[in-house]
Amino acid sequence: MPDLPALLVTVPADRLSDDRLAAVRDAATGYDVQRGATDAPLDGVEIVLGQVAPGGLADAAELRWIQSWSAGLDWLLEPDLPADLPAGLQVTSASGVHAVPIAEHVFATLLALARGLPQAFAAQSQARWSGDDDVERFELEGRRMVLLGLGEIGARIARVAGAFGMLVTAVRHHPGAGGAPGVARVVGTDALLDVLPAADVLVVTVPLTDDTRGMVGAGAIAALPSHAVVVNVGRGEVVDQDALASALAGGRLGGAALDVFREEPLPPDSPLWGLDRVVVTPHTAGHTPHYADRALAIFLDNLERYRRDQPLRHAVDLGAGY
Repeated sequence: MPDLPALLVTVPADRLSDDRLAAVRDAATGYDVQRGATDAPLDGVEIVLGQVAPGGLADAAELRWIQSWSAGLDWLLEPDLPADLPAGLQVTSASGVHAVPIAEHVFATLLALARGLPQAFAAQSQARWSGDDDVERFELEGRRMVLLGLGEIGARIARVAGAFGMLVTAVRHHPGAGGAPGVARVVGTDALLDVLPAADVLVVTVPLTDDTRGMVGAGAIAALPSHAVVVNVGRGEVVDQDALASALAGGRLGGAALDVFREEPLPPDSPLWGLDRVVVTPHTAGHTPHYADRALAIFLDNLERYRRDQPLRHAVDLGAGY
């Protein structure tokens, strides 16, 4: 009997339980399902669920599909990615697995800033009644959101923003791809500076690629109105962190909610820690107890599609980085 092709699972046991691994084995009849490390040899491996060491792809002649356990592909898009990848290799992401928790996080932080909750929490810790403070509260109803990125996370944010009565302009690399429920207008990334002067809120959701690195630079930050709030749940390097901190410290922005940073953990001496009207969270916007079930569902659906030679969901363009 010939050897079965291998399906290598590199997701560690604390993220993919034995029960869930059993579901993979049940679905992957005809494959030798193995659990291994990210740097495991790829000889004889046809499918990978999880991550691999990019340098090992040069010798992975039989590899046909990598299903990333994460939505971002930062781990794969590295300088040592071989120029010649295995012929016919498909890469898919877990895009959308974070959509619900990140959208809820965006509005948790926006509402906290809108209602002055950081100041209220600080006053509560001091047993100090602060109802007559000078916090400038605002409502989300009628506010204008510029949403940078309209993938599954962006689409979920737009939908919730619409329910709050916000007016959403989405900025995406391919504006011809259309909008989403809750989006009033879609423009290309070349129009970012044109739409920022009218923004009450800028929400950044794009992944980190060569095109998005530094996209929200000093010029973009300067183009925002002085009352605008910046929310970043994409990647820290998309936003010029120094320019943002300077604008916030100088009162040239209304506030910020930041979950991602250029350097993580955020250094103790970062000026962002001590700024008023800034909410700092430690890259936890996507945390959810439902991650494993959602990511596994994406893989199992794609496995069925793969075996039927159908297009896979969340296919990644390695050249574009997403």
